[in-house]
Amino acid sequence: MKQSILLHNPSAGDEQHLKSDIIQQTEKEGFGCIYYSIKKDDSWAQQFDHADFAIVAGGDGTVKRVAKELVKRTIIDKRIPLAVLPMGTANNLAFALGIDSCKNYKHHIKKWKKSTIQPFDVGTLQNVSGTDFFLEGAGFGLFPILIQQMDNIIKKDPKKAEDKLNLAYETLHSLILDSPGENYWLKTDNEVLEGRCILLEVMNIPSIGPNLLLAPNASINDGLLDVVLVEEDQREEFAAYIKKLIKGKTSSFHLKTFKTKAISIDYTGTYMHIDDELLLTLQGPITIEVRKNVLDFVVASKKSVNKKK
Repeated sequence: MKQSILLHNPSAGDEQHLKSDIIQQTEKEGFGCIYYSIKKDDSWAQQFDHADFAIVAGGDGTVKRVAKELVKRTIIDKRIPLAVLPMGTANNLAFALGIDSCKNYKHHIKKWKKSTIQPFDVGTLQNVSGTDFFLEGAGFGLFPILIQQMDNIIKKDPKKAEDKLNLAYETLHSLILDSPGENYWLKTDNEVLEGRCILLEVMNIPSIGPNLLLAPNASINDGLLDVVLVEEDQREEFAAYIKKLIKGKTSSFHLKTFKTKAISIDYTGTYMHIDDELLLTLQGPITIEVRKNVLDFVVASKKSVNKKK
């Protein structure tokens, strides 16, 4: 019997009920299961060597927190794959892994017996202050401001968190029209670029923030990062694109994108983000690189998916 550890980010009101249901369903499928709430303490981080895989029940931030501990492990430590039960608002990582966040946990747990292991790259960011990593993306311009604005709005009126995705799109639309452009300088594997932009993102997966698909061709294990730029003179066009998405209309927007193994960035803006974390722009130039196949995720095998179709 394979042994799992269930790492859960509990939400108020249904913690005990959901905990019991997930454990019961996991054991029903023939896996051992030991539960840990990642909000109580960090004792779960000492249990990886005693498990065959870790179940992460939560959103993108929860997956990042668990991944952070795995990234610290050395080559001689046991390699533990992650099985994601998406329970967040955006679930961008689940989307990148082909995990349907609209399905409930029972649907996903039933697929684990016929699953495969999916390698996953991570982005690393280095400057004089040290090293950090990201699963989704790191960037400048609109998204750091959006993170800051959303935090302020929800703190003032917590009820608005109930429709967080739509709120994020509405807020982003306003920011596109009002936020100043900033100067950037980039050095990639092949070229040097400079100009003024309102958005600069280095993506490890296709979507970011409120499920905004900025890099549809991004691969999670190709050893490359996808760089996305929205120039200052594209402001009106980008705002119109977001407005159509808010109205539920199908739309497209020509983003300047390119792939690179590494990139150096100098940017004049005050803030940047690493996944959902907001921080002051690091002292430049900042070097961002990809580390190939650092993590493993449990995903439904392609054979079982094709058979179902």
